[in-house]
Amino acid sequence: MSGPVLSIVIVNWNTRNLLKSCLQSVREETNISQEIWVVDNGSTDGSPEMVRREFPDVHLIANTDNKGFAAANNQALPLCTGEYVLLLNSDTVVLEGALDGMVAHMHANPKVGALGCKLLNADGTLQPSAHRFYSTARSLVENRLAHMLWRKRHANTPFLSFWDHGNTRQVDWVCGAVLMLRREVIAKVGLLDDSFFMYGEEIDWQMRMTKAGFGIWFLPSARIIHYGGGSSRQAVTQMKKMEYKSREMFVEKHYPPLARAVYKAKTSVGIAFWQAMGKLRRQPVQVR
Repeated sequence: MSGPVLSIVIVNWNTRNLLKSCLQSVREETNISQEIWVVDNGSTDGSPEMVRREFPDVHLIANTDNKGFAAANNQALPLCTGEYVLLLNSDTVVLEGALDGMVAHMHANPKVGALGCKLLNADGTLQPSAHRFYSTARSLVENRLAHMLWRKRHANTPFLSFWDHGNTRQVDWVCGAVLMLRREVIAKVGLLDDSFFMYGEEIDWQMRMTKAGFGIWFLPSARIIHYGGGSSRQAVTQMKKMEYKSREMFVEKHYPPLARAVYKAKTSVGIAFWQAMGKLRRQPVQVR
């Protein structure tokens, strides 16, 4: 195969220093042949100039405005030539050959269509990144309050969202901050749905992969720091509202009327909660 083994797509918006650390970690911790595409969404912090100056081998697409996460990825995905393609957030740091390990796992397991890895917060603690698709019945017990109560009383939980991410297993979907897939998967299911501006697009994509017969897997031996998860505990109302609305779009697209109605009601409650929390905490805006 004459082209690179791995194509990496990184969408950036005003995260110059984080992007630099991400690109350095890829360079230092990845031995397989690779090509990197950075799609900049109209940054004003000098991100494009930094990439041109310090990473001249990186392919840069510099947009004049913020096109959103899905649309920006879609600009680079058709240009990728690697056997495998990786969506990688700019606020990540690759550890200990994680990408090499993910490619090796996919190469050894042809049934794996897409793969996620263990994400860590900045302090090294686990950042849950593997989940099930929405279920009306399961959502009544598999929620944040139940998570806190269950985690305190039961070490071996049957719920995936309470799982310790300690073993390799098939899951429904993994966080789009680090999502590796075969290029042939994209050829079959298409690009990301760019009607999702931010959040939810990777869930929709993996639902489409699942319907097409591709397995989604999680690999704990590959570890990557994701700073965005660390700040999500302080997420502001605007971003939480966007997240809820995107998830609602996903349910509208893939689920029957009753499930859509229940989820919409839950969304309204969730938005009201985060609005109240935002008023109490007065926190600054965080972005993906």
